[in-house]
Amino acid sequence: MVIKWKDAYSCYDPAIDEQHKKMMDMINQMAEIVELNDDADHYDELLEIFNALKDYAVYHFSHEEKMFEESGYDSFNTKIQIHEHKGFINKVASINLYDLDENQMDTARNVLDFLSRWLDHHILVIDKKFGSFLEENTI
Repeated sequence: MVIKWKDAYSCYDPAIDEQHKKMMDMINQMAEIVELNDDADHYDELLEIFNALKDYAVYHFSHEEKMFEESGYDSFNTKIQIHEHKGFINKVASINLYDLDENQMDTARNVLDFLSRWLDHHILVIDKKFGSFLEENTI
C-alpha cells in the first residue's frame, strides 16, 4: 500500500473524502501489481488502472471546482486549486506509455511515487484549505 487514508486527510465534505479515497484505492491497485515483482507482463492492467485514475481525477477536479464556485470560495485559492489540478493532468498526460510498456516496473514505481506524493500534498495542504473554508461556512 502506497497511500492510506487517515483522518488528517478529511476535507469535511463526505463526497470529496470518498473521491480522495477512491483515488487512493486506484493508486494502491497499481502498487499491488508492482509489488508482485513477478516479471510478468502487466502492461494492460497497469494501463487500465492508470487510465481509470486519469479519468477519475478529471471528474474529481471538476466536482471540486464546481464546489468552489457554488460555495463562494475566494478567487485566489480557487486559482491555486485549478492550477494544481491542471498541473496534475498535464504531468499524468506526459507519462510516456512506451516507457510503461518497455520498462513496466520502474516506470510504474516512478508514477506511483509522483501520484502518492502529489495526492498527499494536495489533500493536506491545498484541499484542506477548502475543507476548512467549508467547515467554517457551514451552518
